[in-house]
Amino acid sequence: MDDPNAALPSDPTVDESYTKGSRPVRPRARSSASAETAGRSSRADSAPATQRPTRGRAPGPQTNGEAPASGPQPRRLTSDSWYRCKLARRLGGVATCLVLTMLISHVALSTAPGQVLDTILMEGTMRSARRYEAFSTLITGIVSVPVMVAAGIVVALVAAARRRPTLAGRALGAVIGANITTQILKDYILTRPNLGVTTGAGNSLPSGHTTVAVTLSLALIVVAPQWFRSPSAWIGWAWTSLMGVSVMMEGWHRPSDVITAALIAGAWALALSPIERRPRHGAKVQRVMVWVSLGLIVIALLATGAAMWGFSMSAASPGSGYGFEDFLQVRPWRSRVLGVAAVAWVSAVCGLIMHEVDRLAGE
Repeated sequence: MDDPNAALPSDPTVDESYTKGSRPVRPRARSSASAETAGRSSRADSAPATQRPTRGRAPGPQTNGEAPASGPQPRRLTSDSWYRCKLARRLGGVATCLVLTMLISHVALSTAPGQVLDTILMEGTMRSARRYEAFSTLITGIVSVPVMVAAGIVVALVAAARRRPTLAGRALGAVIGANITTQILKDYILTRPNLGVTTGAGNSLPSGHTTVAVTLSLALIVVAPQWFRSPSAWIGWAWTSLMGVSVMMEGWHRPSDVITAALIAGAWALALSPIERRPRHGAKVQRVMVWVSLGLIVIALLATGAAMWGFSMSAASPGSGYGFEDFLQVRPWRSRVLGVAAVAWVSAVCGLIMHEVDRLAGE
């Protein structure tokens, strides 16, 4: 019978300490340090999963062993909440433009005080800017079919260079839609009844020249790359303001014509502009545009109130100019103040529209 204590020499897994006549080796006692380490390991294994240390993860926001600040931390909007905020701002802007267009059109066309104020602002601008007649003629002459075609080509080329053809479609869609809307409203829908308070009662609302200028400026903002988007907003603001003032200086349009044209163009641009999440270039400068526009509204209100102080509806005398030549000749300073008011109204509205379209592409 074989000896049970005999080892199998050919088996490499057998411990050679177990030989014939030898006693089994007792396990050595663990040291206190080893026991403490094993205890910690067993406690870690038995701890809940949420309390176990995670490998491969960076430590929390603690630095140099300090506890994190206990104050309120700024909460960053998620993608969904950010988009909802932008969409709400877009829809609110479109609704505001449409409501203001309808309100201004009704007051300026269908009420006697509206017709008087609208016409006297234009006549005051004409009288106070006669020395700049050549400049206004130059500005209004820019708007032509070749210029519109050239501007459309530039917009398409910029979008193609950025490899974003859909931007060109959105921008050109806003240009075409706004200009068609303007012509339909002016030629087929809106009328200016003769209420006997002004002369030249024919309707000219909205302004086609202003619509072209505003839509082309907004199209450039939509397709412009990030670094040029803010400068394009300022350039567009300057050009559209000059165009609006020039058509008033020429006696082609009243302030309401210019403002409603800008609002229609703004509604189309806000509806079709893409909502993009990217850092805004020159955000602080863009905030300056808002504050300047709001300041212009205050100036417009004060100037309009000062120039119209003491005015009565009996001052209108149809047959003299647009109805207010005699009133403005008594105190010539009224013409200058009314010109300042008209310029401030137009510039303020154009600036706010440019800013809102630019704002859709920022954080």
